[in-house]
Amino acid sequence: MKVISDIIDAADTQKVTSLGLLDMSAAFDTVDHKILLERLEVSFGVKGQALSWLSSFLTDRTQVVAFGGNKSTSRRLLCGVPQGSVLGPLLFALYSADVISIAAKHEVCIHDYADDLQTYISCAVSDQTTATSRLLTCVSDIDSWMSSNRLKLNAGKTEFIWLGTRQAQQLAKLNMSSLNQVITPLDKVRDLGVIIDSKLTME
Repeated sequence: MKVISDIIDAADTQKVTSLGLLDMSAAFDTVDHKILLERLEVSFGVKGQALSWLSSFLTDRTQVVAFGGNKSTSRRLLCGVPQGSVLGPLLFALYSADVISIAAKHEVCIHDYADDLQTYISCAVSDQTTATSRLLTCVSDIDSWMSSNRLKLNAGKTEFIWLGTRQAQQLAKLNMSSLNQVITPLDKVRDLGVIIDSKLTME
């Protein structure tokens, strides 16, 4: 609702908005335990017994694969936060919190829900080239940050859409050269289960 509200407010002032839905590959499974624990202590001030509890929660976990009545040997997990747990999404949000600072540096709006990231920027149609450059530079910096933190941005599943005035449907393709990907803005995207089309109708 926050993202849609911002886009509608921009359209009311004759601005267009480029909305980028960033897809991360197996995000919860690739969280580095050492990096996460260091970040919890240094960036968020989690220390002492609380940090020990979280370390115990994350470490010495094992997994097996069961198929057709057979089980693989047990393997120790060196990364990842447990999906389906109460702490899993919270720990991932803390692990990836720097992404919000990166977007703020580029003056790009960002909204995240667990491992779903929405980046967006609004501008007059005449400023579309500059706004696009800022958005793509932001996405490139996010991609670089993810690479250094064992996360991976999946350019092939990342989607963009122009929203707002009628001119929004005629704006240029986005050349994501930093990700070796040229993305054609779509007419419709699915954002957290809500289908949004370029005329701002929702299903």
